Amino acid sequence: MRPQQHRILVLLCLLATLVLPAASDPLITTAEQTGFQSTGRYQEMVRLCESFQTEWPEAVRVYDFGLSPQGRPMKALVVSRTGVLDAKQAQARNLPVIVAQGCIHAGEVDGKDAGFMALRELLRKNDSSLEKCVVVFVPIFNVDGHERFKEWNRPNQNGPREMGWRVTAQNLNLNRDYTKADCPEMRAMLDLLNSWDPILYVDLHATDGAQ
Repeated sequence: MRPQQHRILVLLCLLATLVLPAASDPLITTAEQTGFQSTGRYQEMVRLCESFQTEWPEAVRVYDFGLSPQGRPMKALVVSRTGVLDAKQAQARNLPVIVAQGCIHAGEVDGKDAGFMALRELLRKNDSSLEKCVVVFVPIFNVDGHERFKEWNRPNQNGPREMGWRVTAQNLNLNRDYTKADCPEMRAMLDLLNSWDPILYVDLHATDGAQ
């Protein structure tokens, strides 16, 4: 083997050691793997929720809290190190509950990906904040709109390459539906909020894409 070929082979092997651990980590998002140029689809969200529960069964529970008009289960990820992963138990112990949701406008994917990343780091580092509260994370509120992937759904948004659509499969804007509750997705979310009774509700939007 020529010296130059040997150096190239060594370099490729070194690069592989850097890339393979991240790619094989079931808790790494598509966003991270692509340098935030792409975002995962609905099935990645489902897989990540299940992987979180498998990795930390004592601190994570995933459950379906609704069903979209196109038949997609709406997932919620409950995270806590208090030993409480149920709404009634949280109320009985008077634990503060935080509910955060992403993708109410499904092309605004920042909250979905950042939420998974933040919870992963809190769990891996055994952050003490999870010993004092319960976090309920809904990665994708508008699950049907999320799967209407196209390049130009949000032309003024800085990435990703493709993203979901602003409204639901019924062409309704969930962000205008809290009072009317016309959408089954919103009715499911209101039931979730009523059952958990959070002290804080975080709506994870992004900016500029719909102009």
